[in-house]
Amino acid sequence: MQRKMWIGLACMVVAALVLIAPGQMREACSEEYRDTIIFATNTDILTLDPQFQNDTTTEQVVKMLYNNLLKFLDDGSVVGDLAESWSVSEDGLTWTFNLKQGVKFHNGKEMTAADVKATYDRAMKATAGGLKTTEIIKMFESVEAPDTYTVVIKTDAPYGPMEALLCNLSLAVMDSEYIEKYGLDLGYDVKAENGTGPYRVTKWVKDDEVVLEKFDDYFGEKALTKYVKIRPIPEAAARVIALENGEVDVIGGISANDLPALEANKDLKVLKKPTISQRLFRFGCDDPIMGKTKVRQAVVYALDRQVIIDSLFAGTAYPSTAPLAPVTWGYTNLGKIERDLEKAKALLKEAGYPDGFETKIVTCERYQKGTQMAEVIAAQLAEVGIKAKIEVWEWSALSASWDGVPPEEFDQPIFVMGAGPSMRDADGGLRGLYTTSESGLNDRNYGFYSNAEADRLIFAGMSETNKEKRAKLYADAQKILYLDDPVAIWLFDMYGMCAMSSKVEDVTLSPINNITFERAKILK
Repeated sequence: MQRKMWIGLACMVVAALVLIAPGQMREACSEEYRDTIIFATNTDILTLDPQFQNDTTTEQVVKMLYNNLLKFLDDGSVVGDLAESWSVSEDGLTWTFNLKQGVKFHNGKEMTAADVKATYDRAMKATAGGLKTTEIIKMFESVEAPDTYTVVIKTDAPYGPMEALLCNLSLAVMDSEYIEKYGLDLGYDVKAENGTGPYRVTKWVKDDEVVLEKFDDYFGEKALTKYVKIRPIPEAAARVIALENGEVDVIGGISANDLPALEANKDLKVLKKPTISQRLFRFGCDDPIMGKTKVRQAVVYALDRQVIIDSLFAGTAYPSTAPLAPVTWGYTNLGKIERDLEKAKALLKEAGYPDGFETKIVTCERYQKGTQMAEVIAAQLAEVGIKAKIEVWEWSALSASWDGVPPEEFDQPIFVMGAGPSMRDADGGLRGLYTTSESGLNDRNYGFYSNAEADRLIFAGMSETNKEKRAKLYADAQKILYLDDPVAIWLFDMYGMCAMSSKVEDVTLSPINNITFERAKILK
């Protein structure tokens, strides 16, 4: 009888718990979890401004602070974020977005259509070299706010990937008053950040720590952990030691050297998935030698990518087969480029360099094993007579050299780069980066590449709304960029990876290589 009584009481407790609202349930269980997750990255963030962010570390932090009109699900489908609903006119030129009401910025102000308009106007009116975003919305003719919760975007031609574009973090919605107050200084310190995201910034000490705090008035599902602290630890081995010692809870930028031990450690767990990210060495086509197609083809065929992967990136990368990774819409499989020394030598002879030539490779340790990659490439090029001197630059200097300089100030015949479009569409991965610069500066086309047919195909793909036709246009463009008139040496596509304490739950690792913490929590 007593046993039945206890069973009955237990059932009543369970029933009562089921009736508790999810927020109350979390509160009831909160004493099981810590209020802080510490995330170690390889570099500090560079800005808190969505329209200036252009690197993985910065992007994954800014992503927790801001929202877009639309957003991707992991399967690539698009759903509303700040937009409740949207439609496009029959001629494909006018897009109308109905905003969610009651969305708050971190300072308590309500987000309205005026903020969306101000955000897009800021990008549309920027001068060359001012904002990374200007080029990607060049098709926008106007953005209007006819009422408080309606935004109307008009384009100069139909734009096929509009929904994907509006998921790009570079188009996250900012506070119009902050845009007016801070101008291009928005996002360069804690005071100048005011997003709508699940976290807000409370502290940023350069090269030391960024502290994010849960935003209690967030319009979506509230974050489950009160604080996320981001700490830059440049050395991969030092990040691993910090994780193993419990100084940090999650690390990114995992080295191939460390991966086996991390996967074998029963107190840790590793997340790993294919992403948009690629590693390449681009050509500076302003260089009198590298500007020649046959020379670039020779370099492409002189290299053994599998040796680079096996020796430096085993388990963390796989050979590229196109200028886009397979998870990016519009990818076409052009195959792995196999090393062919005889073909490389023949191409050099046809180009007028039968005995090779001297050049240089610019690299940076901000890209994992940047120097070692350059050393392997230089050694392989030497086998066909190309003598490459290696220059290792600081990231600040290298990124500045890709920010709107003229060709006479650019001296990087071969240079390291990462690539991968946050909008997960070929338009974001090809246009701008590999189309002829209209300004004459390298504000997005960092290596001054120019091919009229590639331009035609990429811009045709931009305005084509039929997906099958778009895919064919991008397939033809990729063949030019990858094989016929190569713009770069694509080495490998990359897995997104992070390692964490087994106490950490529900960290998000997305196909765009963002590690974020909106749903994450950590046991005590």
